[in-house]
Parts: sequence; structure tokens; C-alpha cells
Amino acid sequence: SGVEGTLILIAAGSIAFAAIKRLLTPQPLEQVGLGLAVSVAASLINLGVALVLLRAAKENDSITLEANARHLMTDVWTSAGVLVGVGLVVVTGWLQLDPIVALVVAANIVWSGFHIVRESVKGLMDSALPPKELAIIQEVLESHQENGIEFHALRTRQSGARRFVSVHVLVPGDWTVQQGHILVEQIENEIRAGLANVAVFTHLEPLDDPLSWADVSLDRPHPTTDQPA
Repeated sequence: SGVEGTLILIAAGSIAFAAIKRLLTPQPLEQVGLGLAVSVAASLINLGVALVLLRAAKENDSITLEANARHLMTDVWTSAGVLVGVGLVVVTGWLQLDPIVALVVAANIVWSGFHIVRESVKGLMDSALPPKELAIIQEVLESHQENGIEFHALRTRQSGARRFVSVHVLVPGDWTVQQGHILVEQIENEIRAGLANVAVFTHLEPLDDPLSWADVSLDRPHPTTDQPA
């Protein structure tokens, strides 16, 4: 996908270079009818394929499919720019309008290419889940904050299309293991129902144990001699 993004940027650079050249030395348009017909046909085909790929990319959290779709969309935008530019030239007779529109199209393609490259780099590194997905997790946890149940040390990360959620669940100390197990199973299932491709890890702790509150941060302090190890 990073390669796709780079190719998109190269294509945008080529369009911009050609547009600047035509802007400095305007040339009359040739074989307008045939060129427009081919451009429209190719645009419709590319648009249809791109929309299918974008839908599949969203469903599968695939940056590769998204990159392929956006690559096709660069062709669509290029063709749209050709149509607009040629149309304006035909109406106004001002030859410079065609390369000006081409520069606008190139700028849009550059933005698309940078977006793909940025998302590709993010896919190579772990990152926290976006706010919208964090809100889904928070909603699940808040729905269980009753009967003395608390949560802390919520941590999330995303690696490619895979999501990971870790949270500590604090319950009354007199609960049985079975009660705690039923609760965390319910919490994990509700989070899985709200997020796709997610692995949920819960850690059960008693509310009344001071050590339960000692591991909120990533760097847990070492126990002192008067605390159980």
C-alpha cells in the first residue's frame, strides 16, 4: 500500500508537470470527441471497481484494498479533470483553463497519495484505537459500573486490521470466581459485538486489595517489604 501511495504521488507529479508545460505554452485541443468518449468510458469502469474495493476495504480494515481503490480513483479524478477542462476550453476558448484544471486535479491526487502513505506507515506501527472505537468500549464498561464494579488500566492498540483491548475489572472481594468469570465473559462478548477483529483481555481484581490499585500505570511500583509479593 505504501508503494501504491508512492505511485499515486508520482502520477500527480506527472500530471502537474504536463499541466505547467501546457500552461506556459498553450496548445489547441485535438480529437476532442474521441478523447472524451474514451475518458468517460474508462472513468465509469474505474469508478465502479473503486467503489467496490472501498466497500471491501472498510469491511475488512484493509489498507491494501483502500490503496488499490484510491489508485483507481486517481484515474477517475484525472478523467473528470479532462472533461471539465475540455468543456471550459470549448465554452470559453481560453486554452489555459485546461492545464489549470489539471493542476487542481493533481493537487487532489497528491492529497490522496499522502493519505495512503500515512495510513501505510501507521499500519507498520501499533497505535491506540481511534476515539470512535474507544467510545464503544467505554460505553460497555460504563453499563457495568454498578453494584460496586470498577474498571481501570484500559489499554488499546491496533496492529493492521487486528485490535487489542486490555482492561482490569475490579469486583467486590467476596465475589466467587464463578461470579467474576461470568461478568468478564459478558464484558468481553459485548466489546466483541461492538468491534470487529478484536481480542479482549480482562484481568479480575478485588476492590478491597490495595495492590489492585497499584497497577493502573504501565510501570507498576515494586512491592515494599510489608506488602505481599
